[in-house]
Amino acid sequence: MLEDIINKLKTKSQDGFSQELIDQIISEAKDVAKDNNSEVTEEIVGKVADKMINAGDYLKKFTADDDHQWLLNKIVDNEFCAACGTCEIVCPNNFVDFDEGPSLGEYCRRLGNGMCHEVCPRVSSGRYQISIREDFFEKYYYAKGAANGQDGGVITTFLKDLIAKGKIDGAIVVGDVKWKPVSLIIKDADALEHAAKSKYAISPLSALKKAGDMGLEKVAVVGLPCQIEGLRKYQYYPYLAKHSSEIGDEGYPVNLPKIEYLIGLFCTEKFKLQTIKEVCLENEIDIGDVTKFNVSNGKFIMETPDKTINVPVKDVELFSGCKVCRDFSSDLADVSIGNVGSPEGYSTVVIRTKKGEDIADAVTLEEGVDKTAIDKLTQFKLKRFHKEIDERVKNDEFVSYYWNDYKGGVGIRSDGNYFVRVRAKPSGFYDVEEAELINEVVKDYEARIKLTNRGTYELHDIKPIDVEEVVKKLDDNNLLTGSEGPLVRGTLACPGAFNCSLGLIKTTELCYELEDKFCEMPANYKFKIAINGCPNKCSRPQVHDFGIAGIKYPEVEAEKCNGCGRCEDVCKVNAPSIRGEMSYTNETICYGCGKCIKACPHDARVAKFEGYEVYVGGKTGRDVIEGVRLELENTDEIVDLLTRVIDTYNRLAIKPQKERLGQTMKRIGQAQFMKEVKKP
Repeated sequence: MLEDIINKLKTKSQDGFSQELIDQIISEAKDVAKDNNSEVTEEIVGKVADKMINAGDYLKKFTADDDHQWLLNKIVDNEFCAACGTCEIVCPNNFVDFDEGPSLGEYCRRLGNGMCHEVCPRVSSGRYQISIREDFFEKYYYAKGAANGQDGGVITTFLKDLIAKGKIDGAIVVGDVKWKPVSLIIKDADALEHAAKSKYAISPLSALKKAGDMGLEKVAVVGLPCQIEGLRKYQYYPYLAKHSSEIGDEGYPVNLPKIEYLIGLFCTEKFKLQTIKEVCLENEIDIGDVTKFNVSNGKFIMETPDKTINVPVKDVELFSGCKVCRDFSSDLADVSIGNVGSPEGYSTVVIRTKKGEDIADAVTLEEGVDKTAIDKLTQFKLKRFHKEIDERVKNDEFVSYYWNDYKGGVGIRSDGNYFVRVRAKPSGFYDVEEAELINEVVKDYEARIKLTNRGTYELHDIKPIDVEEVVKKLDDNNLLTGSEGPLVRGTLACPGAFNCSLGLIKTTELCYELEDKFCEMPANYKFKIAINGCPNKCSRPQVHDFGIAGIKYPEVEAEKCNGCGRCEDVCKVNAPSIRGEMSYTNETICYGCGKCIKACPHDARVAKFEGYEVYVGGKTGRDVIEGVRLELENTDEIVDLLTRVIDTYNRLAIKPQKERLGQTMKRIGQAQFMKEVKKP
């Protein structure tokens, strides 16, 4: 094997690899192999060469194909790429080139199996996990800004206000050189007005990475819907990718500033710059003379100081990736801005997050937006999207199905089909109609049913093209899909009182109460709750993140007890004992099941304490942790404690999707964690 590797190196000598360099590489590779108690392999040789400054381009010449293998080639080559540029900015090695679309400019040892692939909004959207963390809403207004800018200058005015108040160090916007989009960092508020016009060509985001290198700590980014989607995935990367940012060859992750505000634009499509230039020439317009481009009512509009030319939009080549886009109004932005639905000279403003409400400090917001105009273009994009997807499916062409994670509880199987998980009903009780609907869906879509150990249904073997339809049918019939990922999972509960003879508490009622407040609440990692009707712990509450069991501890009323011994008969742990004509209880071994109270024929045993035992921080799996035990009297105390536990966990936990509550408590110290929980 070593001889083959040396021969390969020798064939590269004509490209600049001297015999001296070859000998140096092999010598060090042998030392590395010896230290690892292994043979010299191509992988070891590659790593050694990569570290040698004098080796230059050896690694990519020796190991890579000319076209640089890249996992995202599947997205790019099949025209599913959004050309958002997110892959370029997150690469810690600067291997990704972007020119009206991305390409791998240098050899990547991971072959693109890394951050570039994981943030791509056309691989998966991450939308559900993002939405439960951002808590999106929609408020519609229109406004006019004080600054110069297209359609009212609202974006420019907002950015100037943010810079002036120190809320951001700068803004990442798209400028242009003769309408060729250029990514810019603007730190001077007055300079914003020079970039304030709409571009309809593909635009980059590269300035965001430069801003980090310049030392900017917090920025606002103005972007198209696809760019907002990619940047949101970057913001929540550890929750979506299940690990921290990729480390580059120099030992560091990409250095990007914190994105404080995502300002989204309305967008139906973008066009290739070359075709825009050609349309200008055909109409005897120098693109450098154009003062404004616009798209309206199926027309591509070009304005110069002397004239305005309208041509059919279909005459300008659409970027192919736009055909598979579903988002018109930047649904994941903090605030979305465009000219559709507002009066002439104004901008429509859609506020979507609490942070987005800051725009009210910069402009006066007026009500009265024509939402039907926005809905019309939204439906236009959806119609075009479905037409393109249906055509691809019909022709057996590649489809990424990136939108299948718009809703919770959806996962891809190893065979390429999907499963859809229905969030468990409280205590696992389903009515006849719900069970019949699930069976109907399974039959209609040729799926299979799996019943999970948490009392929920999973529908397996759902074809990718059918996922969205299946989820909608379930949701429309009060069967919530979810309970998957880093969030509060479906509550596991035994049947409880009035269903089980041992039940002390109404588990189903408590289950409904907890589901109402904590259903799908985001967490650092999966967070599981279990409720048991008695201390027999059939649902294993002691090894859940938060476990609850009903308890009833006895005491004896001496005047009623005659020492008949019935309590001793029914006790599983021999806690009661009879001495003479009196029953006594060994409180050190009594576990509060209450059976002796129920069994006593003389009502001599009564409840001394009736309530709940609660466990915090339990888990099973690779390691088993039993939770910290407490006793509570009522459900209000349970809800309050659970709220505090989740808040404290999310505040103190590290490594999203890796560190469970029990591990956080172990790292910090269980006593210290509970002290943090009890803080006012």
